[in-house]
Amino acid sequence: MIDNSAGGDSQLAAEVCRRLEARGFAVALRKPDPSAMFDTAVHLVTAGLAIRVPAVPEPSVLAAVEEDVRAALLHRPSVRRRTRSVPVHLGDTARVLRWIDVFD
Repeated sequence: MIDNSAGGDSQLAAEVCRRLEARGFAVALRKPDPSAMFDTAVHLVTAGLAIRVPAVPEPSVLAAVEEDVRAALLHRPSVRRRTRSVPVHLGDTARVLRWIDVFD
């Protein structure tokens, strides 16, 4: 699941969804609540977007997700948006399995 419930970057969320679906993954997009407020004027460490997986993925699956997220990040319109990190969470928990950014 692509979790954009914080409203961080709908274009990034849509691009990651398209890329993962093109690989054959079943992907759901969690859209932001209409009342969600996301201030893009401040310097952010995360993209306001998260990948949520139901179980710890196989290394090859995680590598494919990383590749697609990195490719999508590289298409962001500014350096600040390209250099943010996207966490891979285990389900709806706060546990992060991996942080994905363009630097790895």
